[in-house]
Amino acid sequence: FRACKDYWGGKLKDLIKGRITADKFGRLVVRPDSGDPATIVTQVLKILLEQFKEDVTETATGHKLLPDYIRVIQGDGVDWESIPKILEKLDEEKIAADNIGFGSGGSLLQKLNRDTFKCAFKCAEIVVNGQARDVFKDPITDKGKASKKGRLTLQKAEDAAHFSEEDKYKPRAGENGVPGGTGFLHYSPCGTYVTIASGKGDEKKDILEFVYRDGALLKDQTLEEIRKRADIPDGPFTAAV
Repeated sequence: FRACKDYWGGKLKDLIKGRITADKFGRLVVRPDSGDPATIVTQVLKILLEQFKEDVTETATGHKLLPDYIRVIQGDGVDWESIPKILEKLDEEKIAADNIGFGSGGSLLQKLNRDTFKCAFKCAEIVVNGQARDVFKDPITDKGKASKKGRLTLQKAEDAAHFSEEDKYKPRAGENGVPGGTGFLHYSPCGTYVTIASGKGDEKKDILEFVYRDGALLKDQTLEEIRKRADIPDGPFTAAV
């Protein structure tokens, strides 16, 4: 919401409006994420319609339409059930359906995807002018999508014995809580391992190893090796051998 209001609809507004000229066509497409799709899409469009109101038009059916240089695409939680709900909500608010496009992947099939196992790859650290900075995601609309901050190491739990109770990760406490939460120790459910965030771990004790880095494959593994590592006792891959 802040990006729609303060950045795209504020600081960067003139750049966005200038993307369409006599000899070129450019469009900013905003992609909301997390939360209830119908609610989030409606809120985002309301903000954009207000920030770019000088160029907003009205359709023949009396619905508000954003200027051609900006649109919205919804790709989170999109399936045959959610699309009608989103469009119904927009219609209630007199917002044109032409403001939005839809993208759907796994939901077109059995809806078994990376979210099933809460698997995601996130940027955790950047370097600006030689200085490392923590990067994290912590959407207010979905606490389950908060990511870990900074350079990470996966270590045995005993390696973190010298840290205090205060250093254990605690998620953001409500909308006004600390973004990204507090603490940097993320223990596994079994308590055997701990991910130490914000560069406070010992890379020499990191259990994980580099496989791919800066475009180069550092460790080549066969499909048989991967299956063996992922298998369970008397599992399908063991039986196949």
